[in-house]
Amino acid sequence: MQTKYLPFTTIRADGVHAIRFPLNEHTSSDRHVACILEAVLETVNDQIGLHGDVSDGDVLQALCMALAVRMHRVKAPAGAVRALVATALEQADDAVAEGREQQPGNA
Repeated sequence: MQTKYLPFTTIRADGVHAIRFPLNEHTSSDRHVACILEAVLETVNDQIGLHGDVSDGDVLQALCMALAVRMHRVKAPAGAVRALVATALEQADDAVAEGREQQPGNA
């Protein structure tokens, strides 16, 4: 089975980062994955904007806590869920690291 990818772009002040996230073979809807990813990142950015000087460590800690809550709502053995999350995180991290940095252009 061929791996499917979710193309995703992040925009920062110093440019654009194009990413190809690999999707799990059991992904039901790449559109749902994209919508949830966008909503999570937008909410994090909004909260940072509201609260000002938020440390990266605090952001990562909160996201890990949210992930742990969601993990325990999955109806599957805990070990299987942990393995799935660990694999997904490693693949996502690799995808971001391998993403293409692009300078903003002028139209």
